[in-house]
Amino acid sequence: MRNANGWKMMLIMIAAAMLVLAGCGQSANETAAGGESSGEWPKVLRIGSLPMEDGELSRGADQFAKDLGEYLGIEVETFQGEDYNMMIEAMRSKKIDLTTYGPFGYIIAAERSNAKLLAAMNNGPGTEGTSVIIVPKDSPVQKVEELKGKNFLFADPASTTGHLYPRATLMKQLNLANDEIPEFFGNVSFSGGHDKSLLAIANGDADGAATCSQCIEMIGGAGLINPEDVRVIAESDPIPGGGALAYRGDLPQDLVDKMREFALSYADKNPAYFEGLGAKGFFPAEDSDFDGVREVAEMLEMSPEEMLAN
Repeated sequence: MRNANGWKMMLIMIAAAMLVLAGCGQSANETAAGGESSGEWPKVLRIGSLPMEDGELSRGADQFAKDLGEYLGIEVETFQGEDYNMMIEAMRSKKIDLTTYGPFGYIIAAERSNAKLLAAMNNGPGTEGTSVIIVPKDSPVQKVEELKGKNFLFADPASTTGHLYPRATLMKQLNLANDEIPEFFGNVSFSGGHDKSLLAIANGDADGAATCSQCIEMIGGAGLINPEDVRVIAESDPIPGGGALAYRGDLPQDLVDKMREFALSYADKNPAYFEGLGAKGFFPAEDSDFDGVREVAEMLEMSPEEMLAN
């Protein structure tokens, strides 16, 4: 009996030890609720940034990275990509950990790159921006129908306000199918950014272009153009969501919580950062806030691959 009791005690001790080890294994990979664990933070956090012609806007991105690094207590670097497609791929290949996408860019990144929503940059709950079709101020064109056979610029294939919504606006106002849009214009191309589109219109280098409604004042305020040199001839439906501040989905949860805490309070620390971007701050957001953008993308009947290939 003593031997039997001894074996029972030993088995109980082994079982208890295995439970402890199992619990340790779980804490290294996931929380009790099934989410991601605290885990080890990266030694360097990399923030993706799109190039801008204006140095002040670029300095604002660098300041954001510096302030975030000080808040987290780790090194934060900026990674400059050429366009949204590069930023989406950079997150997929883990070259960046955090960046701001337009609504459609975020939707593609969520599908392709496991991007998760941290917050949304806008003017607060209930505010929605639009995209606009613009022409040079001295252009004889007064409505989109008069752009037939002209040179037209979209901003970026994955841009919501520079491609997706204005394309839908053109389809609606011209009563055209999506694949008929290129045939309507003499030439359709992508400028590579809202700032480049606005510069082309202000300088008379293109007949028409698509951009975000707040971009005219934003780029004008940066001194790149005179806002009076461009004229709006059409406007899209309101665009839900705002700019999506998104992170790589496998980052430790406690790091994500600290980044969200920083983002939601950053307008108090540095309001000038948002003024330069035509917004008032980062606000709480849900993935479902972007469902309206998903519906417009479906209406165009183009896959993300087709959109990005344009």
